[in-house]
Amino acid sequence: MATWVLLSFWLVAFAAAQLGAGPAAAGIQTLVLVGWVAVHASLAYGWKGFGAFFAISLAVAFAMEASSIHTGFPFGFYSHSDFMGPKLLGVPPPVALGYVFLGYLAWSLGKLIMRGRPTGLAPLYAVTTPIAATFILAGYDLGYDPIGSTVLGHWAFRYPSGYFGVPLTNFLGWLLTGWVALQLFALVERRFTAAAPAFTRGFWLQPCLIWGVSALQYPMMFARAPDGLATVGARSFVIADVYESAVIVSLLTMLFAALAAAGRLAAMNFKERMP
Repeated sequence: MATWVLLSFWLVAFAAAQLGAGPAAAGIQTLVLVGWVAVHASLAYGWKGFGAFFAISLAVAFAMEASSIHTGFPFGFYSHSDFMGPKLLGVPPPVALGYVFLGYLAWSLGKLIMRGRPTGLAPLYAVTTPIAATFILAGYDLGYDPIGSTVLGHWAFRYPSGYFGVPLTNFLGWLLTGWVALQLFALVERRFTAAAPAFTRGFWLQPCLIWGVSALQYPMMFARAPDGLATVGARSFVIADVYESAVIVSLLTMLFAALAAAGRLAAMNFKERMP
């Protein structure tokens, strides 16, 4: 019940933020999502399990971000603006935390797509689930990164190229970072026990809803995209084209993943609890 209440609040905050209610609505949306992930993960794995997922994801994300900022590996050389606030080794803490909460959503969808049951713990799942979840997670970045970097300037690549100024190395870095974090958690996943709500269909429908609804932000952004060009390095891009491409990408990645996971969920039998 608590997760559904938080999901309802998140939907309201999401709608308000997309309709132009201001930074406060976006902040509330983020905080509610953090709360939802914490409660949902605690029911799926217990608080110790959520703690393990949190610690592994945060440590891997921070290490990879800091490494790339200072050495160029694995995302390529880039730097964050002051938009996200203070930095530690060049990394704003909210950026590293984002991998935790987006990663959990992607992990949940990966389990639905790759497993006979989301609570299943067959040995093969420890290999297949991280791979699927990694691509789902990178799909989120594929839509947003050109907006965050090229249009909004929240971070900047030293050598802009590729996809609206975002180099291929950035997306390869997301794949590597996501896979390392999720694969490490997969190796310890069976140590944690799910609570009763994790054996219900509605419990696993929630991450599908959040991921699918999140994709709707891009059509709304596109509808109010400003005129003009965004320039990075020697390259200029039509701002509206960047937003329109995000709509296309979100349909083929985020929305597809949410629908695929929901479809698999609908076919699952929850009449009996299964390992």
